[in-house]
Amino acid sequence: MQTKNYDSTFCGSVPLHQINLIQPYGILIILQRSDYKIVQVSENIVEALELPPAEVVNTLLSRYIPATQLEQLQKRVHEGIVETVPFTLSFSNKDYLVLMQVNGESVILEMEAQSTPTTQNSFITIYQQLKYAMAAINAASSIAEACQIAASQLKALSGYDKVMVYQFDNNWNGTVLAEDAVPEMEKYLGLTFPASDIPKLARAMYLKNPYRLIPNRDYVPVSLYPIINPLTNAFTDLSGCNLRSVPAVHLEYMKNMEIMTSMSCRILKDGQLWGLFSCHHRTPFYLPYEGRALFELLSDIISARILSLQYKEESDEYADLHDIQTRLVEQVYITNDLLTGLLGNAANVLQLFDATGAAMVFNKRMESIGTVPDKHALKDLLLWIQSTAEKSVYQELSLPAVYEPFVSYAKYASGILVISIQPQKGDFLVLFRPEVIREVKWGGNPDEAIHFEKDNIQYHPRNSFSTWQQQVRNTALPWRETELTMAEHLRNFILEYIVKAMD
Repeated sequence: MQTKNYDSTFCGSVPLHQINLIQPYGILIILQRSDYKIVQVSENIVEALELPPAEVVNTLLSRYIPATQLEQLQKRVHEGIVETVPFTLSFSNKDYLVLMQVNGESVILEMEAQSTPTTQNSFITIYQQLKYAMAAINAASSIAEACQIAASQLKALSGYDKVMVYQFDNNWNGTVLAEDAVPEMEKYLGLTFPASDIPKLARAMYLKNPYRLIPNRDYVPVSLYPIINPLTNAFTDLSGCNLRSVPAVHLEYMKNMEIMTSMSCRILKDGQLWGLFSCHHRTPFYLPYEGRALFELLSDIISARILSLQYKEESDEYADLHDIQTRLVEQVYITNDLLTGLLGNAANVLQLFDATGAAMVFNKRMESIGTVPDKHALKDLLLWIQSTAEKSVYQELSLPAVYEPFVSYAKYASGILVISIQPQKGDFLVLFRPEVIREVKWGGNPDEAIHFEKDNIQYHPRNSFSTWQQQVRNTALPWRETELTMAEHLRNFILEYIVKAMD
């Protein structure tokens, strides 16, 4: 069985940013940027202003807050700050922590009642905890160790029953790399969850918003008033709002997991979503903004550490591979023969690319080394490559899936790395890797991630997250980025050598 793509176009098409409802742990106010008139509010605005929504809309914000706070807000808007930034506003002598974002002519304020300062959430206490966690993560010698330290530190700092570090693969399936949990929680360490659990649109929102908080899955959603934003004549875009309500299918997913609270915080690498911190709690649990800020800060720290460890690993790999390639170049010039220099000496391309076989065609001459299919099969494969090759260097990790004649050769030729030399003449260097049979442990059957009712309208997430094993066959280990880079360098050398030989 080969790996499938479990990403969900269906789930990914739900307009999550236009849900037009919020969770009740905060209050939403939308202002007109030109004059700071309130044009839309969440219906729980009465908690802050002691007035119903209809009496608040079309009034000026200056009516409710001190002039100094309005000046601070206007200054931030004028400075063009586009990311959500926290500050305090006072309504009816009650302080609210406010996250502001500017979206066109709208200024969106998300307000949460500010917690009373304690010794646990004082700046000094939080700073000390953060410094310790940062030092521990930066001392980690591997990505797995850094992730485990981060999970343990965040569990201790936040009070959640479980904190996991979840990494996405190339198909957006997520594997739990690290986990710290109370004994009563079900363990997911090492399990893989299908991409449909966090569909495309939901993943994209993590690039706008660092975290997603659901303090109580049994919340009653709060509507916006009026329903249509008068500035846009449409639903308000809530994609950057923490308070945005949650689709019913996700709340059902939480129920099936037997958790009441969840929070997830992004981990970025090179500006792209690498993974998530995922937190679960068995009872309703509200994490104040100070706690969420710790997740954001440690997310940046672990992102930097992941990059650092990966760059060091790649640098060491590159140095080793560069030494092998230098020897290959020397051999080509000593023998004055491309095929002999690359395939037939003490150093060869198998060592450079960690391959078990290689075949090369140049000037209608074909040579091979290591374990490769027979010559007839090789010639047919090369003709197929010539008709399909689009890139100068590329890999195919499940050759039998795209080229059926090689099903019988999967044991030692499931993966190929193709280096195009003169494709119009049929000149290629092809590296082979054998089949690696893998056991993937899924958190529930990924083929049953979603099931529809008889009306084909109502749908539900899977209700079991017990380990479901899948055997993956006819697939090879991927070539690393350093090896692909070296393949480009080798191709450039071969082309230069050919040009020089023609002079």
